[in-house]
Amino acid sequence: MPPTLRLRPPPPWPLISLFRPRHVVRHNSSGRWPKTAMFFPGQGTQKVGMLTPLLSEFPRTVAPLLELLDTTLPPADGEAALSRIIAEGPNEAITATENAQPAILFTSIAILRILEEEFGLSPRSQTDFFLGHSLGEFTALVAAGVLRLEDALVLVRRRGEIMRDCAIRASVPEMEGGPGETGMVALLVEQKYLPQMIQNVHHFLDSGTLPNDEFLSIANHNSSTQIVLSGHLKAINACICHLRKFSGHDPRALRLNVSAPFHSMVMAPAVPVVSKMLGEMDVVYPPPTETEIISNVTALPYENKEQLVELLAKQCTATVRWAESIRYLDLERDVARWIGIGPGKVGRNLVGREVRGGMKRVVGVDAHNLEEAVKAFEQLDLEEE
Repeated sequence: MPPTLRLRPPPPWPLISLFRPRHVVRHNSSGRWPKTAMFFPGQGTQKVGMLTPLLSEFPRTVAPLLELLDTTLPPADGEAALSRIIAEGPNEAITATENAQPAILFTSIAILRILEEEFGLSPRSQTDFFLGHSLGEFTALVAAGVLRLEDALVLVRRRGEIMRDCAIRASVPEMEGGPGETGMVALLVEQKYLPQMIQNVHHFLDSGTLPNDEFLSIANHNSSTQIVLSGHLKAINACICHLRKFSGHDPRALRLNVSAPFHSMVMAPAVPVVSKMLGEMDVVYPPPTETEIISNVTALPYENKEQLVELLAKQCTATVRWAESIRYLDLERDVARWIGIGPGKVGRNLVGREVRGGMKRVVGVDAHNLEEAVKAFEQLDLEEE
């Protein structure tokens, strides 16, 4: 068994062969782990069948988790269980925000549990920092032991329902000529142009050009070359036209596969709901192990439980400062190993392009590369000797 990050003894494993980890990671001879950050993906990474390979290969671990999922989030009359939607779709059902959010969180945690129970890892005690992109921040809190899995599933399901309703209300004009459809659009430019483009977006927002019934905000600062605009598509398109006409920028615009304008003021009704639910939950902070959780809102570690509850609720409307979070951990906290757990590759690609050392410092763990990812743990350890 590998030693933990802080040289604590590893958890005892039952001697019965049925419950013994099937794979054991060899630790490095130095007896220490490189400083590690574990990160989790956000909405848009959902995919029909994303759990199927895990259930097939690791039924002992995954099957009980699926039972817990459907017990925690029982389907309404006439509706399919979430486990079935994840396995069979249709795509419209798993993309719906009230399903996508718990499905992505659950899949990420299932992968983490497999690494623990099938490969003999102790990720929580081998990780210095946990963070997640938007929805992924809730997954990070479960992984760090701050929230119970069941509580987090109920919370993000309700969060998704409120966000769905917000998007529906914002997209239905009360009179002809109203603001109309909402969504999110990624803007990509060369690194040297991004700071000025962000400044010009703020100038546009401050100009008073938009009608009072149109919402627009910078939802994500994802990397040194990408931001995401969120709100009414009419407002987003007006902003892009402004950038191209008056600011000398011609960003590549890519509409995202999401069902609501997250991290905009359209989502304001979700803030008190998330705050109230967190206030009624058993939030364990500081975390059980000596780890730190990075806030999307501040791009810094949470200082206390009260701040966590406040900022996690505020995250519904605030900009996700992802690029700043990565730079903080890379340049100020000297993180050497980045472990991305969950479906999709967007998050790990964003991290790999930003950190010193590039992709060789990033381990991506999904349903198709568990054993390769475990081997990568060894390689990164050995490089640190």
